[in-house]
Amino acid sequence: MTIAKFPFWRVVPSESGREGEYVLPITRPATVGPPGNPHIMGGACLGAAVDALELSSQQPPLWATIQFRTPSQGAEELTIRCEQVGGGRSIGQWQADVILNGRVIQMVTAAVGAREPSEQVLFAKMPDVPQPDDCPEKPKDANGFDDNLPGQLERRTALEDNERGIEAVWSRSKAGFANDAGLLAVISDFFLGAHPRAHGGSSLDATFRFIQSAPPGWVLSVTQMSAFDRGVAQGQAQHFGEDGTLLAISSQTGVVPRVPLSGLA
Repeated sequence: MTIAKFPFWRVVPSESGREGEYVLPITRPATVGPPGNPHIMGGACLGAAVDALELSSQQPPLWATIQFRTPSQGAEELTIRCEQVGGGRSIGQWQADVILNGRVIQMVTAAVGAREPSEQVLFAKMPDVPQPDDCPEKPKDANGFDDNLPGQLERRTALEDNERGIEAVWSRSKAGFANDAGLLAVISDFFLGAHPRAHGGSSLDATFRFIQSAPPGWVLSVTQMSAFDRGVAQGQAQHFGEDGTLLAISSQTGVVPRVPLSGLA
């Protein structure tokens, strides 16, 4: 078992010296799939884009939407270029291109910042579900191994109601990473594993709305599938800290496989 010692979604400044340009070195923990044919999990791309936008803007993210355009098999590194395209000093509108071998493979639009002073009001409430120690382990991902991205998280099923399309899963970084915006973005990408019919599907897009970070520990992701229609799954999720505090909100569209892969998370 190989657990990443450094957050695998973290970017570094590009050697080009170009403002707003960063590089994500691809390590096995950022990927899914067998050792001979790995690809970067969409959540890792989204987490890296969020990290790059935070570094470039020096402000916390409000939301980010990523459009998955092209597969990323065999990538050794990704380049992420960030640019402010609107907004003002307190809240800015940004875009980020995720580039592989000179070609844009993912497109991200986002907003960052905060209007202060402001009073926080959280309407969403964490459902009453069993605590992690009282929950069974989530079945292993068919494309997951001990050393790739699914192996970096401990996941336990607190609720599964396939008829209503609802799932609640506790997730925790095995390395003890804090639940910052980047890791929460990664966790939010397990959307298609929330229903057997969507297992093994491929994401078309994902939207991540960031509320606040939390210390290392468990995150409860409550996913509600909204519809299976025209061959795709659509739905949303809320992500709560151990104390019930809302940390993030997400939504996604993904292609439903013709033959679902049983046990895929």
